[in-house]
Amino acid sequence: MEDLILIVDDARFARRIETKALQDAGFEHIVEAKTAKEALQIFEEQAPELTLLDITLPDNSDLTLLRTMIKIRPEAKIVMNSAIGQELIIQDALNAGARDFNAKPFKEKEFIEKIVKVMKGN
Repeated sequence: MEDLILIVDDARFARRIETKALQDAGFEHIVEAKTAKEALQIFEEQAPELTLLDITLPDNSDLTLLRTMIKIRPEAKIVMNSAIGQELIIQDALNAGARDFNAKPFKEKEFIEKIVKVMKGN
């Protein structure tokens, strides 16, 4: 698969789990960022097809980065990832433009199913 996926998470372990799951599913073009600043630079310069975005980063602890990305590219496909599985946060992320939400830890099969669904535009 040729589409670029951006994984944004400050936890190296989480990035590795997501990268491995995506690679096992056939996704090959994956870039990583560990801060909001780094993620925004990659998002603007490389225009990933999909962004997997953790809510809590060292330089962003709310939905500000999501809102900024949606403002830059309203059609952007962004899936939020977070250990915070609270319904209000999920709804806020979806209202702000996220296409879906993964509560960590996630099951690989369900994670990939959501990614494929969002990538296909469903």
